[in-house]
Amino acid sequence: MPEALIVGLDDYVTSLRWSPQGDYLAALPALGGILVLTADGEVCARLPCHLGGNGAAVWHPRDPILATYGQDGLVRIYQLPNPEPLHTWSTGPGWAERAEWNSDGTLLAVAVGKAVRILEGSTGAERQVISGHKSTVSDLAWNPCRPDELVTVCDGGAKIWRIGQLSPTGQFDWGGASLYVGWSPDGRWFATGDQTPSVHLYDTFAHYPLHIQGFDSKVKALAWQHDGTWLAVSGGAGVTLWPCMGKNGPEGANPVELTGHTRDVLALDFLPGGAYLASGAKDGKVLLWRPHSDTDSVVVAQRAHPVTALRWSPDGRALAFGTAAGELTIFRLKQNLPPSR
Repeated sequence: MPEALIVGLDDYVTSLRWSPQGDYLAALPALGGILVLTADGEVCARLPCHLGGNGAAVWHPRDPILATYGQDGLVRIYQLPNPEPLHTWSTGPGWAERAEWNSDGTLLAVAVGKAVRILEGSTGAERQVISGHKSTVSDLAWNPCRPDELVTVCDGGAKIWRIGQLSPTGQFDWGGASLYVGWSPDGRWFATGDQTPSVHLYDTFAHYPLHIQGFDSKVKALAWQHDGTWLAVSGGAGVTLWPCMGKNGPEGANPVELTGHTRDVLALDFLPGGAYLASGAKDGKVLLWRPHSDTDSVVVAQRAHPVTALRWSPDGRALAFGTAAGELTIFRLKQNLPPSR
């Protein structure tokens, strides 16, 4: 698995996103210019930063169209490889860190303070404003199986919304703050990483919440296996895998425990279409796991700085990761990984 150090960013890497066909990789630093690289690692565009801090760089689900968003309240839409924006929209003042396309690319949701604005993906026209949150919206996610449904999290748990309806269609308020949310690929579950060392899962089929506690620290990363059957959670230096199949999902189940890092795990990602799991941590290590076969890991890389973001390419032939020092590395595989089961 040859290694190629590609480029240095202006600040620590907060997010890495591949375009849907894997032709481009968007690398988002906390501050400074946003880089777009080709699959071969060549920088093809240096996009302007967002004043006050970058929030998100997210690809359209089908086309090489990238939306960037930040604390200046601007949404910029690019069609790569053209580095000039097709559109620039303003969402107004408010904390601006999260943006996501829905599953068919017709709508773009952006969090603005205590509200979420739903924009038409082609024109930027405002379709709906979702409000009624107790505090700043910390994260959001679209249902991968319903392009008109999304979940938001803030202080007060999670709320499910349908486009066109003014009130949430589902919610749970556990009395604390949720910071991150990820919807399972099969649409059944969404999971939240919380301000406390815990995770909440909500079974949207049964309208039933679960509370998983006992982590060593606040949960910093979540990752779903491609078919939604397993959820990987990092809460400290270990990684825990929870089974999410069957009638009761993880309730009463024994998780798989993975230990190999010496400091908090900050990034997780499952191989697309497979069961391999990659993890990156404050100890600077990137580890590769076959969690359904054994609990040993392979060291992919060791860096001098924390690994803050990590992402497989859509074809599973490349693994990109970035560090707190702004280093971006891409590993390319000479051949596909063998089956892990």
